[in-house]
Order: sequence, then structure tokens, then C-alpha cells
Amino acid sequence: MTPKQPLEPEPDVNMGENGGSLSFGSALDGIDYEPLGRRSVRSGDAGTHRTGSGRNPLPRSARYDHTSGTLVIDFMNGSTFTTPISAFADLAGANVDEITDVELLSDKLLHWKSLKTSHDIAAVLAGDFRPKASSTGAFAQDCVVITESGSAPPRWCDPVIRFLFSNLPGDSKVRWYHDFLTAYQIGCETLVALGQAEATEDGAIPLTGPSLPAILPRQDDVAVAILYLAGQSGLIIFRSNDDDKATQVVGEGFDSLHRFGDRSWAARSHPDVTNILRLLDVLDGFEWTEAAETILWRESPREWRIDFTDHPRFLDALDKACARMPDHIREAVDRFSQVTEKDIAIYTAIPDQSGENSDAVIRSPPQTREQAISTVLWIRRFDFDELFYKFWRIEDGWLGPHEAARALEIFSDPLAIAMRKAVAARLYPHLPHLAE
Repeated sequence: MTPKQPLEPEPDVNMGENGGSLSFGSALDGIDYEPLGRRSVRSGDAGTHRTGSGRNPLPRSARYDHTSGTLVIDFMNGSTFTTPISAFADLAGANVDEITDVELLSDKLLHWKSLKTSHDIAAVLAGDFRPKASSTGAFAQDCVVITESGSAPPRWCDPVIRFLFSNLPGDSKVRWYHDFLTAYQIGCETLVALGQAEATEDGAIPLTGPSLPAILPRQDDVAVAILYLAGQSGLIIFRSNDDDKATQVVGEGFDSLHRFGDRSWAARSHPDVTNILRLLDVLDGFEWTEAAETILWRESPREWRIDFTDHPRFLDALDKACARMPDHIREAVDRFSQVTEKDIAIYTAIPDQSGENSDAVIRSPPQTREQAISTVLWIRRFDFDELFYKFWRIEDGWLGPHEAARALEIFSDPLAIAMRKAVAARLYPHLPHLAE
């Protein structure tokens, strides 16, 4: 299965004044609710990723410029970051050869091998020059599934948590890394929402005293998270509906799944995945349940070529989403449907390099006014998507505060995106960019 990534290229979202930019969801701040788990962020294109609330370019190389006494990081989008090497207190007293021996570890760390010290790149970009602490400490040796009240949890909790522990990248005794891939990001978010982990900028770390929270995430959202991670890990393989050949080599030893009453929506899954999907009411034996239909729309395997936009369930949900849109959702759309001069200035302004952090900035050329407007409109479309990720489900329509707090933010959800397009086309025909 191909990892879920943005389906179109992003415009060049440059850093603006003071290194700022409009982040996804920045127009949603007026909607007050407490999420269950950490809200994951969209994965970016080949030249950028997001950490925390900002977007950072991916590093290409790092080097020490001894003539100026600065650390230089070059990024894939053409920008450059420089900062005096004296800012790194742990490098004080090191000789030139030791300081020059700097390398990138993946796209996350600066590492001085001979000095045995590392720095998180995202932290350095934010002006934090403290060395990265070594990953040691007392962590839970295994997942412990108990509720805050001590009562028995739902039957799916234990196998779901153990599956996430085992299949997310990293060491379950130390930390997991999401690698900015959607399936891993949502997997980390699910562990946090299930009270088993604490979110970090690049993944999650297991809690020393994990317990299920009083409010569990939505079961349908957990099912989607499992499907995403199983697909990313090769533990479920979706087959083309017109593939009538034997596929024992592909997924040998896996279970054969299909739709009730026919052989469409075929897949092969690892027995552990099959068991979890049964507990989540997605499978009955080896057949997809009725409840699985819209859950699988949210997966939308390309092999199945699903088009649900003319399905009666989708059209009925569209009518209700338009007719029953809450006032606070309409107000949010009204806010981000406008492009203000302040929004434009973020991308057209020349960075101020006169402040105290002038030696540690990412320098990118300002955009033209037209480019800035295009960038803001592009971001606003994803703001509209986030309304559906957070506050809408096809079975329930618009979610109230309690239900919204239980929702996982399944971004890149094909069903939510399709509904956003349909609602925008019907209610906001004068804002065509929202329906793109």
C-alpha cells in the first residue's frame, strides 16, 4: 500500500516576518474544544515538514564554517540557516576538527560523532541550543491496559494498543518516531488518546504509568487508524476487484477478506489484523460488516477505485451537513474564507534581521502579492478540511463538544475531504477555491 501523502504539490510557503507563516488550522483558533490526544500535523512535500505548530524545511546538509565561526544548515527548498557555534554550550572547548565533524542523522538531528553530542534540528531552528538528552530512563516494559476507574476496558483496547506498540517505528520501551507519514502520525496520536504515551514533536514516548482515560477515542476512528497502520506495514493488502487470479504468493498465510454477498472489496490481512478488525466490528468472520462500509471509504484503497460521492448515504449526509451546520462552524468558515492584508503581509514582508535572533534565521525570498494570495487560499482549503476532520463524521453529522473531544484527527481522510468539497460547492459557490 502506498503511504498516504498529500495528493497535490504544495505552493512555496515561505517564512515571513520573524520566520512566521500561516499554519494549517490557524483560522480555527476561535473554536474552543479540548482534544483527547495530540493533534497530528499533515505531512509535507519532499522539501518541507511540520513540527509542532510550524513548518520546517527538510535539511540537505550541515557544516561548520570555520572562517565565520558559524554552523550552516542547507535545506532542500534552497534556504540556509546560520548561527554562531558559540551558541552551543556543549561544544565549548572542542577543537576545530571536532566541531567540523558534524553530520545529519536522518532529517531530525545534528550529531557530532567525536564529541558524542546531538541537537534536535527543530529545537535549534526555534533558538533552543541545549543538547538532546540521551534516550534512557525507566519506561514501561510492556503496555499495561487498565482504566482510570479500574473497570474492564472494551475488548479491542488491549490488542489495539499492543498492535500499535509493535508496529510503529522505534523502540516501544523508549520512543516511537512517526517519520511524518500519515499512518505513523495517526498511530502515535491514537496511543496518546488511549493514555499509553506522551506526544513528542517527532512521535511519542511510552508513559511510565499508562492507563486508559475515562473518555476513549471513537471506535470508528480507531478502526481507521488500524487500517492505515496495517496498510503502511504491509499487514493488509487490498486487491483489485477485477483480479480473479490466485494470489497465494501475495500475503501468503494471510486471511482472505471480502464484501458480504460477493467477492468484491477483496483484501488479505495478517491474522492479528483480522482479529482486531473483528473486535472493532469491521469484520464478521472474513466479511466486511455494514459498519465497515464508511470506514473503508475513509481508507479508499486505490485498488478498489471507490467512488462514494453518488452513494445515497453520502448524499443524505451532505444534505444534513449543509442544513445543520452549527453557527460556530459557519463563523469559522467566514473567518478563513477571507484573505486580509495581514495574511498577505506574512508572505510578502522582508524578514527583520535586526533583532537579537538575527544570526539564527531561515532566509527565504518574499513572495509577490499574487503568490501570497495563492498561498493563503491554499492553506484555507486545508483549514476547511480540518473542520471535517475534527467536527464531522458521516454517521453522526456535526459533532458536539463531547463527541468532538473523542475524535481522532484523521487527516488526509478521503471521506472528510470529499464532503468538504461537496459542502463548499453547495454553500459557498462564490468561493470556488474551497471546493477544489
